[in-house]
Amino acid sequence: MGRTFHFECPVCQYRARLSGGFDTGLHCEVQTMVCRECRELFDALLKVRTRRRETLEMTTRRLPSKAADIPPVVLRQGSFQPLAITVAPLEWKQFKLACPSNPRHRVEEWKDPGRCPRCGNFMEKSGIPFRLWE
Repeated sequence: MGRTFHFECPVCQYRARLSGGFDTGLHCEVQTMVCRECRELFDALLKVRTRRRETLEMTTRRLPSKAADIPPVVLRQGSFQPLAITVAPLEWKQFKLACPSNPRHRVEEWKDPGRCPRCGNFMEKSGIPFRLWE
């Protein structure tokens, strides 16, 4: 389970809601980044766990001509399956790290305790997580 905290610079009052470094949830991984041109902090997605498209396979079996004579219990036991659903496994998709405002900006990893991107003083982290996410 990932956590998001409030970070604030005591000198210039710059505020951000961040993980404060590398954090992972059930279906994604994030890393806190600093953009040197924008002078902003942000959480960037590293990986997202997605499910491939679900496929539906129709079977081409037909009911026998005397289907009325076959009890429903026999049909439920596997002799006839009109629709089979197969679910694809989850897979990780990786993203390229980039600034949200311009992908050509220089970005670097940022870890708590870290310096403010605007004035250079150390940022203060709130003690209690602002948000818990998966």
